[in-house]
Amino acid sequence: MTIKKILTAAALGLLCVPNPAAAQGGLGTSAFQFLQIGVGARPAAMGEVFAGVADDVNSIYWNPAGLAGIDRRELSVTHALWFGGITYSNLACAQPVKGGAVGAAFNVLNTGDIQKADNTGLRLSDSYNMSDVMGIVSYARGFDKLALGANLKFISSRIEEETAHSFAADVGALYGGFKPWGRRLGLGVAVQNIGTGARYVSEEQSLPVTVRAGGALQLSENLLVASDLNYTESEINIHAGAEYAREFGTVVLAARAGYKGDTIKELGALSGLTAGLGLKWRTYQIDYAWNSFTDLGTTNRISLGIEFGRAGR
Repeated sequence: MTIKKILTAAALGLLCVPNPAAAQGGLGTSAFQFLQIGVGARPAAMGEVFAGVADDVNSIYWNPAGLAGIDRRELSVTHALWFGGITYSNLACAQPVKGGAVGAAFNVLNTGDIQKADNTGLRLSDSYNMSDVMGIVSYARGFDKLALGANLKFISSRIEEETAHSFAADVGALYGGFKPWGRRLGLGVAVQNIGTGARYVSEEQSLPVTVRAGGALQLSENLLVASDLNYTESEINIHAGAEYAREFGTVVLAARAGYKGDTIKELGALSGLTAGLGLKWRTYQIDYAWNSFTDLGTTNRISLGIEFGRAGR
């Protein structure tokens, strides 16, 4: 494994590598670490804040209760470029149905080719790769100002010839009944990755259970501010973000920025910065997100989305 990919996996917990320290807890010690990578360029640009926003198909990943608020079919495709040839892609769709909304998503992470090395560190001519996949089905339902949602997940990981599988669930709630100072306030909470452990060879590890709790305040017609408090693997981190969107006829332009605290201990304060842009024309949308990881480099995400069908169907 190249030095850059080792640093990526260790510092960011992107890849599932068995670790004897798992019993002691701490970041990066659970299985299927790719579950903690944010999906969707819009939430990523806002500092990975979405538990209280949760108003589009990206809710499948962040808070499934948000699906109850969609009023027409939505489809989104996201592609993320990470370090050392690592890629992460996501396809998500959702549709309102009688009594609620349903959704589905499919995620794939791939490292590309990694050169093998012997016990002394000497590089060999052969290579291998690592990949993770996840399939999700979702359901959400609204009860006046309160919405509830849940995901069922199948997760699989492969390191060369070794594989591990797991089943998991997410549950979420979203409440939009508050209007302090006449401004709409959404509050959301989600508990993710409740499920069976993953076993590589003879070693079993638990999943990275994550709790997200957040709020989103519509300060003005154009400005949305939000913050999440995340708990995972015995660590608590605060995320904050904002979105400024403005209509120009049939076009909506959005500027986004945020800050997330889950990498600053390992990579420094600047690694928490995020930013991005969005453009929506009629029912078509494109979003871009940028995130600095200081010495490791930067990551880039792009999402393409479409809404179709009549509202309410």
